Amino acid sequence: MMLALALCAFSLSPSPAGAAAAPAPLVPYIVGGQEASMAQFPWQVFLLREGEGSAAACGGSIISPTKILTAAHCVDHEGSTATYPAADFLVVSGDSNVEAATLPPTAQLKLVASVRAHPYYTPLPATPGGSAVVKDDVAVLTLTTPLTLSPEEDAQAIGLAGADPAAGTPLTVSGYGKEEGAESAAPNGKLYSTTLAAMSAEACAKELGPVNSAVLLCAVSSNSSTCQGDSGGPLVDGSPSLEVGIVDIGGKNCPVGGTGGFTNVAAPEVRVFIEGSETPPFAARPTASPELKWAGAAPVDFGTLTCEPGAWNGSPALTYTFQAETVAEQVLQSGPSNVFSVPSALVGVPIGCIVQASNPGGVTTDGAGPSPPVASDTAAPSAAITAVKCSGQACTLSITASDPNAVALTLQATGSYTATVKCPKKKSKAKKAKKAAKAAVCHAEKTVKLALKALAPGAYQATVSHLPYGKRITFTVAVTNAAGLRPVKTPVSATILHLPPKNKKGKHNGGGGSGGGGVGPIGLSSG
Repeated sequence: MMLALALCAFSLSPSPAGAAAAPAPLVPYIVGGQEASMAQFPWQVFLLREGEGSAAACGGSIISPTKILTAAHCVDHEGSTATYPAADFLVVSGDSNVEAATLPPTAQLKLVASVRAHPYYTPLPATPGGSAVVKDDVAVLTLTTPLTLSPEEDAQAIGLAGADPAAGTPLTVSGYGKEEGAESAAPNGKLYSTTLAAMSAEACAKELGPVNSAVLLCAVSSNSSTCQGDSGGPLVDGSPSLEVGIVDIGGKNCPVGGTGGFTNVAAPEVRVFIEGSETPPFAARPTASPELKWAGAAPVDFGTLTCEPGAWNGSPALTYTFQAETVAEQVLQSGPSNVFSVPSALVGVPIGCIVQASNPGGVTTDGAGPSPPVASDTAAPSAAITAVKCSGQACTLSITASDPNAVALTLQATGSYTATVKCPKKKSKAKKAKKAAKAAVCHAEKTVKLALKALAPGAYQATVSHLPYGKRITFTVAVTNAAGLRPVKTPVSATILHLPPKNKKGKHNGGGGSGGGGVGPIGLSSG
């Protein structure tokens, strides 16, 4: 059989590996799982390329009678974006063992009329030390004649997912690739499948290094992995099944438990190309990484964390997610705000932030952190009354207050003085006692609140009016931070307001001032 002979003859050499931030170089591989039938995966095809004295094979999926979806690295000259001629490719459907001596009745062999690779596709670097970033690894093949799609032919088209799978979602991948990762190993030609779990974009970046998360999904299994020969094949979700990804990259030598990377068919940058556009929208990419910032040596409870977004191209809208960097990665806050107030329940927990950048091309994720573990706040705030200015019976205080860990502050300013008040009546029948009571003078401590407003970070103004003349007025500013801590010294200042001098008509002039010959505090003490 020509197909079987061709399969025996070709050599499966991997695409060049890039030595990026990942633990091992990345290559377009898939491995493991259990033997599968075409009835389980009727959309699966085998893609054979012959030409220039060599041959290679990949997987693919049927998306219409004349369209096959596969990876761009399955159709390009190794390490470049130049594609092989369409005439070099053969598509086989309905065959779960492409090395069998005879073809099954359901098998259909189709030639390829045209090859389209994504215009933004970037192959893996050809030299060690190059970036591991892979993007838009997708190609669409148009067949010369349509496939017959029916259950009897074990050939059916698969729909494409409209959204990314949530982290932890079980996904199924199928392909004809190697069953072990050794360089010398070769596939046996049978169709296999395995189940993987979807990973979050941030977990994907931690495992694979710098990736274009808008157009790449990650999935992993503890007992299997993707391997050479299954590239271009479908990663599917749900029932009925929808294709969520195209097999793209994985660990060298296909380590069990290794993270696999898949082209995300739900990303508009990818999807619009699949649907026919040669100018799909371009998802945002970070040009400078996000940073997590806090005041002091480490974040503290009741303090704030700020997630600086870094820099992005593509004019995206940004959202921020703060999460506890524990095994469960608990989400603490998510939305447009890049500031998070740390509760006391998080003492001892490191925190990270994730930035999602959305534009017509898709959603790209980048992250910062983790922070050092959150500490208990033990640093007291500081405060001072820097000026007291009075005119007539009104005074204005200038106040500074700050916290070394930027913990929120609560301020209250008061003025107190001793006032003459009516003495309480005493029960007495004697006239003498009544006259004495009338002549008695009593005093009481009066306290008034000052109206307070913030002028700038750390700067405040407090005002009060209708204060009495001739009384010693003591101003006090109570400052408390959100953790309940107070300054070591409480700001206190005192002044005396005097009646202004009389004019020629015997009336007091407007104005007046504080004691001590002018404006300002006459004393500052700690309480």
